[in-house]
Amino acid sequence: MKHILIIESNKNELLKLSDFLSKNNYKVTAVMKGSSGIQKILETIPDLIICDSNSGDLSGYQVFNTLKQINSTAAIPFIFTIDNNSYKEVRDVVDLEVDDYIIKPINSLELLDLIETRLLKLEKITCIADEKFSTLMDYSLYGVYIYQEDKLAYVNHKFCKIVGYSRQELIGMNLVNIIYKDDISMVIERMNRSFRDIENELHVQFRILRRDQKLLTVNLSGCIVNIDNKKSIIGNISDVEKNVLKKHIFPSDINITKV
Repeated sequence: MKHILIIESNKNELLKLSDFLSKNNYKVTAVMKGSSGIQKILETIPDLIICDSNSGDLSGYQVFNTLKQINSTAAIPFIFTIDNNSYKEVRDVVDLEVDDYIIKPINSLELLDLIETRLLKLEKITCIADEKFSTLMDYSLYGVYIYQEDKLAYVNHKFCKIVGYSRQELIGMNLVNIIYKDDISMVIERMNRSFRDIENELHVQFRILRRDQKLLTVNLSGCIVNIDNKKSIIGNISDVEKNVLKKHIFPSDINITKV
C-alpha cells in the first residue's frame, strides 16, 4: 500500500482528502503544519507528498525547499494545492520545478489521476535506476553489499567471489553464518553501533569462513542509509591479503621524475 503524506492547514479540507485517499487504498498521514509535516516525512519517508501552499507555520514553498536539500526526501513526488488561480501563485509553483499542482476546490478524480501518474513515473525511474545500479555494481572491483534487518539484501559478483558463496545462497543470509566464530561478537557489536547511530561509518577487519572452509581476513566498511523505509548498511568488502599484494606490486609512494 502506497503511503501519502498530506500537509493542509484547513482541517475540513484535510479530513476530506484523508478520507478520500484512504477509501482509494492509500495509507495516509495527515498534518496541519509545515514543521510537523517535515518531521513526519523524515520519520516515515512517504511515497508522495500533497502540500498546501499556505501550510501553517511554514509555507509550502519552505517545506518543498527544505525537503529538496535532504538526500532521503529529495526525490519524493510533491504535489502543491493552491488556494486560488492567480497567475503569480501558479508561476511561483512552476518556477520551483515542483512535480505537479492542483487548484482548489480540488477535483477528487483529477487529484487521483495526478497521484497515480506521479507514482507510476517514480516507479519507472526507480526500476531504471535499480538496473543501472546492478549493472554498475556487478562490474565493480570491490565486493558490494546491502545489509538490512539482520540479513544480506544485496551482494554483487565480487562479494560472492570473495566469500565463495553464490548470490542465491547469500541473499537472506545473516552475516553471522560466514564470520569466523571468534570474531562474531566483535563484528556484530560494531554493526549495531552503526545501526544505533553511535558511529557514522563502519570499518572493521575480521576473519570469514569461506564456503570451501578456508579462513580469509577481510575489511568490511559501510554507512547507514534508508532503503524502503528500513535502516540499512551499504558498503564494501575486500580481501586484506590481496590488498597487501597490490600495495607491494603498485607502491603508492613511488616518485616519478619526468626527464
